[in-house]
Formats: sequence, structure tokens, C-alpha cells
Amino acid sequence: MRVSTSDRDVVVRSRADGLTELSPRLSPLRLDERWMVITTVVIAAWGFYLAGVMPASVLAAVLTCCLVGDFAIGAKALFLSVVRPPAKVIPVTRFARPQRRD
Repeated sequence: MRVSTSDRDVVVRSRADGLTELSPRLSPLRLDERWMVITTVVIAAWGFYLAGVMPASVLAAVLTCCLVGDFAIGAKALFLSVVRPPAKVIPVTRFARPQRRD
């Protein structure tokens, strides 16, 4: 059986309650993780600006990109939550493993 690239990008987990969960290998960053990355970038850019390595126009561009990027991700999440209906959960019975005969 040939495995497509989309099959390799998904992790299949059998949960204890009998449901099979499909999740992407690389999960998107949560809100607190995104803000931690943005804060780190802002602090580093501010430090470079204070050290005289980065001009003010570049600092302004970095700050603008951080805030606009986070706003775009939030707007996309809000748009997709309105447009897409919630996924259906389909209970799947556990696979019966054949008995080994020695």
C-alpha cells in the first residue's frame, strides 16, 4: 500500500475511551505560545535598536509585522470557526487482533 504525503502528516491515536483521534504532526501554536514568541522578537529587536545595530524603520517594521501577523492568525481562526461546522465524531470499534497460534 502506498502512503501519500498527507498520510504522513497525520498522527493516529487510539484513545482510552475507544475513539480514534487524528491530529496533525505539527500543531499550531496556542495563543500564549504565540505571544511568548512575539514578546521575544520584540525584546530582541528593541535590544538591537538600543545597541545601534538596527535602524528605527526596521524596528517599526518588525513590530508591525508581529502585531499584524498575530491579528491575521486570529482573524483566520475566527473566520474558520464561523464558516466550518464542527467535525463529527464517529465512534470506531477497536480492531480485534487475531490470536497468535504457536
